[in-house]
Amino acid sequence: MIASMETHLTISDQPALGFVGAGKAGTTLALAFSAAGYPVTAVYSRTASHAERVAHETGATICTSPADAARFSEVLFLTVPDDAVVSVTHNIAQAGGFRSGAAVVHCSGALPLDVLNEAADRETLTGFFHPLQVLLGASSIRQLRGAAVGIDGGLDLLPVLRTMATDLGATPVDVRDDARVPYHIAAVLAANYPFVLLAAASDLMQAAGISEECSLSSLLTLARGSLSSIEALGPRAGLTGPIVRGDAATVARHKQYLREHQPALLEVYRALGLLVLESAGDSFARGRVREELER
Repeated sequence: MIASMETHLTISDQPALGFVGAGKAGTTLALAFSAAGYPVTAVYSRTASHAERVAHETGATICTSPADAARFSEVLFLTVPDDAVVSVTHNIAQAGGFRSGAAVVHCSGALPLDVLNEAADRETLTGFFHPLQVLLGASSIRQLRGAAVGIDGGLDLLPVLRTMATDLGATPVDVRDDARVPYHIAAVLAANYPFVLLAAASDLMQAAGISEECSLSSLLTLARGSLSSIEALGPRAGLTGPIVRGDAATVARHKQYLREHQPALLEVYRALGLLVLESAGDSFARGRVREELER
């Protein structure tokens, strides 16, 4: 039985939180906020086991609908796929879940605030809260400390979201609607692309006769060294390798191998190589590399 709450709420210092969606992101945030002292009062998920896990860890009540989760929280987090935000908002609005004095926040990095217009029409505060970190569940909670969190909202809600981010040990960063897409592209490039590049690199190492275990260990050590150089010198000063040195013949050999053995990687290699040149700046030697990459 869900305890009744006032119809009209004002956002308190540590508001009662509800979650619609209890996948990796929703679970991480629910557990992180609970650990920071926030009451997590309601959770809804289409996957019952996910809702049960969050409820078990936080004491939240499992709700039978998104509208119930909205009714029994001061700040409702929509931690659902981007394509579902509008439909979930519509369903809650039609069921009368939104009310004046409460807030609803989406966590979709590229979406504007107007996807929550049906909530705003009912005088519910609307906002954006997007941790710039890989969220995989309970194991990710500690990674929120020191991470940036993109936030947006009206004048009443923005200070609340800023405090909530700070209470997680994170750094709030204002990201307005017109900046959301480049912000999210940056997040995708930094968080997702290294996975596939390291997987492709591991495959190439194994093609060279090196074991999978050794390949991954060696490449992770190399990647960590690169990240350390970026941290110390910045993303451009630490660049190394044949493209930066202007070794056009080596680049040609790389292209030939990829053309024969990994053709799907050839365009990736070429496109990223041109980006390396943009970062490093052209020289006479690098001009030959550019010609080779564009050939």
